[in-house]
Amino acid sequence: MSRLLVEGGTLLGLADRRDVRPAADLLAENGVIASVGPEARARAALPGEPVERLDARGKWVLPGFVQAHLHLCQTLLRNGPEGLELLDWLASHVWPGEAALDAETLAISARLGLSECLASGVTAVLDMGTVRHSEILFQVAARAGVRYTGGNVLMDDPRTTPERLRLSADEGLAETGRLHADWHGRENGRLRVAVQPRFAVACTDGLLRRAAELAADKELTIHTHASESRAECDLVLERNGLENVAYLDAVGLLTPRTCLAHAVHTGESEWNRLARRRAAVVHCPSSNLRLGSGICPVPAMRRAGVRTALGSDAAACNDRLDPFREMSLAALLPRGRRPAESLSAFDALRMATVEGAIALGLPGPEGLAPGSRADFVLLDPEAGWALPEGWSEDLSAAVVFSMGRENVFATVVDGIVRYRAGDATVGGLKPPPAEVRAAVERIRSRM
Repeated sequence: MSRLLVEGGTLLGLADRRDVRPAADLLAENGVIASVGPEARARAALPGEPVERLDARGKWVLPGFVQAHLHLCQTLLRNGPEGLELLDWLASHVWPGEAALDAETLAISARLGLSECLASGVTAVLDMGTVRHSEILFQVAARAGVRYTGGNVLMDDPRTTPERLRLSADEGLAETGRLHADWHGRENGRLRVAVQPRFAVACTDGLLRRAAELAADKELTIHTHASESRAECDLVLERNGLENVAYLDAVGLLTPRTCLAHAVHTGESEWNRLARRRAAVVHCPSSNLRLGSGICPVPAMRRAGVRTALGSDAAACNDRLDPFREMSLAALLPRGRRPAESLSAFDALRMATVEGAIALGLPGPEGLAPGSRADFVLLDPEAGWALPEGWSEDLSAAVVFSMGRENVFATVVDGIVRYRAGDATVGGLKPPPAEVRAAVERIRSRM
């Protein structure tokens, strides 16, 4: 049993704006928050396994950030071409790069991405892998100690996908099944397999329907893209006679376990459908800006009852796996509309934490209460350039607008400290620069 006593921190549970406990202790045991407040210290003093102590005086403790849409396989494609929209960018940069990956370069890509996530306060990710070698992603996630949901991606449509990134429905779904048998529920439940058709453009109707059946049979998370670009929406409508969201519903892919990345080009009827199906939309603001895709109408979606979360997407299309940047953009972009809309800093922070965890279907209650998962981040308001923080009683605004990755003091997953400020190697997970550059050259030579 692991035991961790976090001493004297300001606890931001995020149930509401008043859910703040200054100078409080928190005890985690075996991956779960066992007690909070004065009883935490008393319980830690009872005979049992040794207790690790983490001095949190002057620090803020809040539920860990959730990256609800990632492509760890694309981390080595960072700093790619500018000026391309989605479909051209996929065809010219991302898909050739993914096709050139082997097991070794995929491992380096995943190590680089997950070390960046942990150093940014991220405790859980939903990751869309690539077509082959996806067992490597689980191996790296197990080593990193992060809460990982993901696996292989499904792509079978010969009209739109390159041959080297294509598997038949039988082959792709069989790979998902193998990953499920080998990895689902491993590492104290931290590792979980998702069913991941890339998007309607890359998949045949038969594959999408069979993917929905597999997810229903195994009760797995469904992870896909939809309505990221106007060209994508037009292509889906031309082929199927339905708008993107309606088509995904028709093939059975809209469920309470569904995480739908982007949904930029959607309207009221689609929001109502998403709300009825209890599917979640993952907002990726910096990626949408980088590719010129547009701005997702998140405030209107939320008013319609759509569940929302936040993700960075891939380093290939936003260059930084940074939850602080996504929160800030999510809160600020609606204010640039005319008439201006509003998404509060508190709502953006919840989207990046507890609402992301709910979208992923992570077990247990959310927040910093007994029985919750012991997945949390410690922020140091005195690091970086976040001071002064006392003008508002709502501390969430300081987190969203003033803080950054330099304020991350520690990242805790399953009650174990996975990252501490100043650890440049992230526990040896981060590959050294020479290894990264050599892997990129190997990929480039195969593209």
